[in-house]
Amino acid sequence: MSNQNGNDEKKNKNMTIIIALLVIIAAALVVCIVLLLTRQKEEPAPVQESENTPNTSVLNRGIVDEENMDTIMDEMDEKVSAGMFECKMTTAWTFDDGKSASPNAYVANVENNLYTVYFDVYEETTNELLYSSPLLPVGTEIKNFKLDKELPAGEYDAVVMYTMVDENEEEVSSVGFKVTISVTK
Repeated sequence: MSNQNGNDEKKNKNMTIIIALLVIIAAALVVCIVLLLTRQKEEPAPVQESENTPNTSVLNRGIVDEENMDTIMDEMDEKVSAGMFECKMTTAWTFDDGKSASPNAYVANVENNLYTVYFDVYEETTNELLYSSPLLPVGTEIKNFKLDKELPAGEYDAVVMYTMVDENEEEVSSVGFKVTISVTK
């Protein structure tokens, strides 16, 4: 008989917990509904224009439809393409020794790009500068170069940081890619 009483007490305890949770959930719902109904409408924040965002005339047009889609897409493509960069390079560079040029290191600034670039190569763990390239105008490449820093034999994880510059050699933007450098001797 005491086993029956223990089960009844457990059921009562579980039922009390369930009822308490339902009351808490109901109260939370009431609070949410009250807040939503009494909340004042906020003014949308003004759009800040920058050279990388579409101008406000595009944003003020509203919904994109068949009539304005081509114009909006052309304006957006123009803004996006100005900041894009196409990369053509090898990502595993081998050097016979720390003083030799690599037979397979290759980086190009392809014809589709808009800006001159240069790149710096950093050892990933130490951030030590291993190589700095000359300026590469659009449509040029550099290959079989040697590092500025002599490395002992081993494999190194590195980051190639490209910097795009305008006609005044002012930085436009930068982007980084990982490469593996192997020095065999």
